Amino acid sequence: MTARRRTAAALTTGLAVLGLAGCASSGKDPVSMPTPEPTRSQSATAPPVERETEVNTEAVAFRIRASTPVQPTTAPATEGCAQVVVRLGDVTIESNSTQCKAQTQAPGNGRHGMYRTAADVPAGAATETIRTPLGDAILFTQRYFEATNSVTYWNEPVAIVTLRNPKQATHPTLILRSDKGKLDQAALRTFVETKLSPSG
Repeated sequence: MTARRRTAAALTTGLAVLGLAGCASSGKDPVSMPTPEPTRSQSATAPPVERETEVNTEAVAFRIRASTPVQPTTAPATEGCAQVVVRLGDVTIESNSTQCKAQTQAPGNGRHGMYRTAADVPAGAATETIRTPLGDAILFTQRYFEATNSVTYWNEPVAIVTLRNPKQATHPTLILRSDKGKLDQAALRTFVETKLSPSG
């Protein structure tokens, strides 16, 4: 009787050892499992790299942080109307000479308004005034249209920044606009407050 019990115990112990050995050789220990590679849908998209660029022309000078190339263009002066334009992905920046003629037509079909100073804010526009590193800015939203076979309208936010230290008296402002409302007014306000800084 005692011998039978010892034999049974030995068999049980042997089976247990074999079971443990089997687990150890399977390579499926949950503690040692490699971390699975994240799928494409799980991977976070890296934010675009922003660089600070100096814009320095005969008319205006300022610095801007942007993730797209900053290449100012200067339009040939016509009847004293000199313009500096910087086109970014979501924002267009202009500086228009005080000699430029005011635009009498409503914004549309490529005309986005001729703003030279804060006095050019459209009558009756709902405005907000903010402080920026370059000077006080007035923001408003204008209605813009394009017409071909049909008419399409957009709400375009505009900011007129009165420069605290203009390089030329003939260019006292920067005009920022998000064409076809790619940004709303709140997003343009954040852009004006955080992406612009004085030159130097």
